[in-house]
Amino acid sequence: MPICQHDNIETHYFVEGKGEPLVLVHGFGTKYQAWTSQISYFKERMNVIALDNRGVGKSSRPNYPYTIDMFVEDIKALLDHLNITEKIHLCGISLGGMIVQNFAIKYPEMVKTLILCATSAYYLPGPLMESFELMREWSIEEQVEVLLPFTHSRVFNRKLKEDHNLFDSIKMDSLFITPMRNPTRFQDYMNQANSMNTHDTRKLLKSIKMPTLIIGAQKDRLIPPLHQKFLHEHIEGSKLVIFKGCGHAFTIEEPEKVNELIWSFIEENKS
Repeated sequence: MPICQHDNIETHYFVEGKGEPLVLVHGFGTKYQAWTSQISYFKERMNVIALDNRGVGKSSRPNYPYTIDMFVEDIKALLDHLNITEKIHLCGISLGGMIVQNFAIKYPEMVKTLILCATSAYYLPGPLMESFELMREWSIEEQVEVLLPFTHSRVFNRKLKEDHNLFDSIKMDSLFITPMRNPTRFQDYMNQANSMNTHDTRKLLKSIKMPTLIIGAQKDRLIPPLHQKFLHEHIEGSKLVIFKGCGHAFTIEEPEKVNELIWSFIEENKS
């Protein structure tokens, strides 16, 4: 993976494909491989750019509380590094969705379309972090067993228990919140969680004018559909889709449906 350096931060990133740029920003604690199913689909259609946020994967993990704006500036530095001058299609999930909201508000001239997955305009991470405090001394395998019900639906969890190859392929890199390669440390979780305390776009959503697709999941226990409905009500002209039967990690549970929905939306708004 290549590296982008700025302000003493190394950002590891993936880039492949040709066409209009699609930037994928992953969620809390996970890595760019959480987008594996989207990368394989969109690299045949677009110039796909994905990164490890600071605090996870192979990117720098400075031990201090992060802010949303730090993540925003990491993305801006990466786009400058790649000499991306045309408008981007910007997609984020969960914490990544919070990051891209703020990017679109700060740099609206750089964004052609905005895609918000399983995210919120305002989210306090206290209860989530209390859970991680309890799991601090657990093995990653134990964390996986506890967190699966929160990130995936019951139906998909049953499928994972029956299909060991699928479970192994997901848990090594793409499992939400608990990657087993280059695992996220407790201090990394805490530093990333602090950024959610600096996120509040509730009074700023009206300034988002680019075409916006908002996707939620009926069974999401971490950021329920009520949050996506609020975004839809306050982003003028936005499109809202709620997947039935899926959990928070619907990009992993229903990748074909997610990819087709996002591609259709992008095609409607391409130049």
